[in-house]
Amino acid sequence: MPLEDILERILKDTEKEEQSIISQSEQEANSILEDARSRSLSIKSEYEAKAREDTETEKRQRISSATLEGRSYLERQRETIEDGYLDGLRSRLMEVKNTDQYLDYIQREIEKAKKVLGKDSILYMDKKDSERMKSRGFNSVLISDKIDPLGGAIVTSSDGKMIINLTLSETVRKKDDTIRKIVRDHIKG
Repeated sequence: MPLEDILERILKDTEKEEQSIISQSEQEANSILEDARSRSLSIKSEYEAKAREDTETEKRQRISSATLEGRSYLERQRETIEDGYLDGLRSRLMEVKNTDQYLDYIQREIEKAKKVLGKDSILYMDKKDSERMKSRGFNSVLISDKIDPLGGAIVTSSDGKMIINLTLSETVRKKDDTIRKIVRDHIKG
């Protein structure tokens, strides 16, 4: 076999081997590219899912925050309305203070307190109320300048250990929750 044939054969074998290596390399490259595309799509899908989840979480948080702010605003408005009703009630009580019904009410409450604390109990009233009560024949009153601007009385036991507060401010304070509930129910309709 001549040298040329040998060289040609080596050349052909080398070309075949070269083609085989190139083909194998192309297949590996395609496999690597396909794997990279697949992982890229998988990562993209994961990020999209995470983004949707994060967006949904953010949306829920914003809705929750807005709901809380709305409720807080409504509660403040409701309290403003309730306070307005209570202020109106206090104003009305200031008007009622000058009526005979007021004196009748205070006298009844004082008599109840005296039954509890004893006949020798001590009574404190505003000067103006005291004068009006005396004009009705009610004499057991000690005058104090500033018991309560709305009116009423304070009755103490003779030793001062027990006190019954019959001031209208105290009566309104004790009924504050009930009054607020009535106003809330009225607002809700």
